[in-house]
Amino acid sequence: MANKNFEFEFERSLEQRLSLTDDVADAHNSAHVATVPLRNRTDILKHLEEESPDFDVANTRRHLIKTENGNFWISGNSILCECPDCQAPMTVRIWLRLADCWRCGTSTRLTQEQIDAIEAFTENVVETTPAIPVAQPGTHIQSPPADTNNQYDEDAPTDGFIEELDQLTQQRTSARVIRKGLAGIPAWLISFLLHLLLILLLALFVFSHTNNPPTITLSSFVGTEKSIGGEIRMQNPDHEIFDDLPMANDMEIDKEELRQVIQKAQEDAKEILEDEQPMAQLPEINEVRKNVTTDRDQLMSFAARDPRVRSEIVRKEGGTTLTEASVSRGLRWLAQVQNYDGSWSLSDYDQSHRKDNEGDAAATSLALLPFLGAGQTHEFGIYRRVVARGLTWLIENQKSDGDLRINFPGQAGMYAHGQATIVLCEALAMTGDQRFKAPAEKAIRFIEKAQNRRGGWRYTPGQSGDTSMLGWQLMALQSARAGNLGIEIDNATFELADYYLDQAIDRKRRTTGSMKNMPLGSLYVYRPGEGESPTPSMTAEAILCRMYLGWQRNDPRVIEAVRWLIEHNLPTTRNRNIYYWYYATQVMHHFGGPVWDVWNKRMREILVGGQTQKGRFAGSWSPQGYQWGRHGGRIYVTSLSICTLEVYYRHLPIFKQIDLDQPVSARR
Repeated sequence: MANKNFEFEFERSLEQRLSLTDDVADAHNSAHVATVPLRNRTDILKHLEEESPDFDVANTRRHLIKTENGNFWISGNSILCECPDCQAPMTVRIWLRLADCWRCGTSTRLTQEQIDAIEAFTENVVETTPAIPVAQPGTHIQSPPADTNNQYDEDAPTDGFIEELDQLTQQRTSARVIRKGLAGIPAWLISFLLHLLLILLLALFVFSHTNNPPTITLSSFVGTEKSIGGEIRMQNPDHEIFDDLPMANDMEIDKEELRQVIQKAQEDAKEILEDEQPMAQLPEINEVRKNVTTDRDQLMSFAARDPRVRSEIVRKEGGTTLTEASVSRGLRWLAQVQNYDGSWSLSDYDQSHRKDNEGDAAATSLALLPFLGAGQTHEFGIYRRVVARGLTWLIENQKSDGDLRINFPGQAGMYAHGQATIVLCEALAMTGDQRFKAPAEKAIRFIEKAQNRRGGWRYTPGQSGDTSMLGWQLMALQSARAGNLGIEIDNATFELADYYLDQAIDRKRRTTGSMKNMPLGSLYVYRPGEGESPTPSMTAEAILCRMYLGWQRNDPRVIEAVRWLIEHNLPTTRNRNIYYWYYATQVMHHFGGPVWDVWNKRMREILVGGQTQKGRFAGSWSPQGYQWGRHGGRIYVTSLSICTLEVYYRHLPIFKQIDLDQPVSARR
């Protein structure tokens, strides 16, 4: 494992110094301890001579060097130290001044004094090492028997450190044989073989693509009337679905680096499923499983967020350990930038360490949505205090008329209100805590009163609507209607919203291009009556609303909208639009089938790969390169990215039921 970190140059420089220590043992075979004050090389060598004048370093198997800043071991051809985090052996790479831990990934930089101490000790080894005996033909050199009383220094690490150290330093034979074999091959021959292999691989790549062009299944029926097929069938070989995340125990032993990545991802994914001291008990598990597997209707359901069934649902719906790890890391970053008062700041999140940093409703609502989506409430989860403080801030700052546009009164204020209303309704539905009912109901009443007489919502109450704003308000109303919360909603509100969507339909008939002869009601514009062209974002948002308002999966308008989105507007790294991906991912998940497989594979690859991995922004998504990223900022892009990766369980699919395996107790 850790031996992969050794470089050939380092091995060659130490081989003459330490190679025979594995074969030579005598009365001094116990581990030697050298206490080395960190001054200079002359003092170190003098100290070693005074400390053990009769000690022959060449005749020992393991040497412990004690320094003021930690202990180091020389064992065989390896120099190791103890990990400060998990106490596992760490390989010291002298030429890089680094020590890497194979177990927990810790990387420690050595000081110049530590480097001097190690080099001084190894130079002393060279000076005291006798000549290596050379075996003559027909003779055999036998090493002296090992001392069975060999004891390590009582200050040496325990808890299996020595055993692990032995494993790290005894796996060198095969590597040396390979290097010696390659050393005898001429350089021109190696170059020829590598170029030949590259040419063969390129040939295979070219022919595999030219022989398998994208295909499409056509109906054998020919007629003059346009007819919509019932199932969209993707037969492009490039869209073949496969599991891109094998579990660690199914991997080959030589894939050590990938194994460590997956093990770390599994640890991250697991942390959002646990809570050793919950504030309230979760619902009875059989009732949760029943709610998950019941036939769906147009109402939202939050049952799949339960940590006891979520892993199974992730696997069945197309998620992976990496998607769950990305969710966990994203929540970790959001928790780090929460303000002292429980809020978040859309533009000043980097000042969250200041006690007077002011939050706003937009950032706070956007940040709370993915926490609730991952099953983290004020009663359960490792982030329950984070969620509780955020919910408290929203309620304490809500106005008496239900207005939640807190510190965000501009054009996007109604966006913030819709998102905050979703948060309050979901917290009430997931926990049943009646303290949220009155605030949620007041927020719903504010939405009803703010609706325009033609069915839409916009920047201020009563203003004529736009499709983007309608989506958030309608989703808030659906959240209130989903969980039997006891909040009455006037059906006229939904009817007016449906009426607005009829006005937002793109009514231009096209005879060419990707929108050729699409049924009326498949494409949508941002603002009705302004001559705008339909966009993927508005079409996805409108179709999702239509699904919740009663449109069925076999509706030709739904089918053709999905076909247009999947064939002409798949996610790409060249055109990043997290707003579009957020809504379209929900549409594809509800629609299901092959189109969901294709969309999901592309979506999760781009989002997981685009997450920041290092530094103070680790776990977040950079807004650079995203449409509206400059306006929304890092919290906006990060929150919607996490919600998109939670799609497998955030809302159960409308048009199908998930078939969970029977629990162990039910199988007996």
